[in-house]
Amino acid sequence: MILFALRVAEDVCLPVPHRQFVWTIPKRLRIFFRFHRRLLNRLPRLAWESVIEVCRAVLGPDATPGGILALQTFGTLIHFHPHLHGLLTDGAFTPDGRFLPVPVNLTHEPFRRLWEHKVFSLLLDEGRIEPALVEQMRSWRHSGFNVDRSVRLAAGDRDGLERLAQYMARSPFSLSRLIRITPAGKVLYKAEKDRCQRYPQPASEDLFGGVARNYQLFEPLDFLAELVQHIPNKGEHLIRYYGCYSNKARGLRAKSAAARPADPATLPAGDAPPQPVMAEPGRLDRRRWAALIKHILNSRETLSISVLNRPGSGGILRACCLGVVSGPS
Repeated sequence: MILFALRVAEDVCLPVPHRQFVWTIPKRLRIFFRFHRRLLNRLPRLAWESVIEVCRAVLGPDATPGGILALQTFGTLIHFHPHLHGLLTDGAFTPDGRFLPVPVNLTHEPFRRLWEHKVFSLLLDEGRIEPALVEQMRSWRHSGFNVDRSVRLAAGDRDGLERLAQYMARSPFSLSRLIRITPAGKVLYKAEKDRCQRYPQPASEDLFGGVARNYQLFEPLDFLAELVQHIPNKGEHLIRYYGCYSNKARGLRAKSAAARPADPATLPAGDAPPQPVMAEPGRLDRRRWAALIKHILNSRETLSISVLNRPGSGGILRACCLGVVSGPS
């Protein structure tokens, strides 16, 4: 998770503003994605298509944003809650390399409408729902579809990019939130936040929510069932790269940078999109290892011992465990 965050912030993201996107779907439709992971894996593409369509409608038909989308299937109490987190450029690039920011008054509504339409179309084409259900849900005051893009990261905010990338790649389960296992085998699992809130939360004031709490008590088999449903199938990719952040686009930029003249005065204006400020290989390698060591030292769990091959060093780094670390000190 830490290496992924460093890679995103230093190797992938360009020095432009970004936004965090969150796509959610109604509880009424989640059952279709719980038992059909093929449908679940199509959601990132639908979300990206909605972003592309809005950006090109606002900025021009050739505009292409960059995005990293993470598919998550879990809620705060490890229940099945399929949703997407996205780290996207707050604008798009033209073919000549210019970055065009989106208007500041652009709301989430066009993204939400396209997202709703695409998810409904997917389920209709697959024969999972009937048109009558679509009409019924669209008549609701709150359909359950939502797209949030309220979090904005300024250009050059490396720390913000790292934090968001770590959040996108986090595990669905945390041992630190497993409070205890009773003698009968029941599992007491704590919510991510201490504040009690209703599960499920009501969509509006005229609806009833669940009991307010910050924990869930599971029967043994129920806990295992909730946990294993978040394990992806072999070959599934939970994180996707699109647009200017796709593997192909980044590879082409790297080739272009390698073939570009060293003298900046010889570069034509707008020759290529802005490049990430790349750290020197040795410095970047040291920083990544320092981040891993810091994470280990801040851990409150017993450390396991392993022998780690340091890339490019030709040698090995042997890590030994001195005991249980109780805190940052």
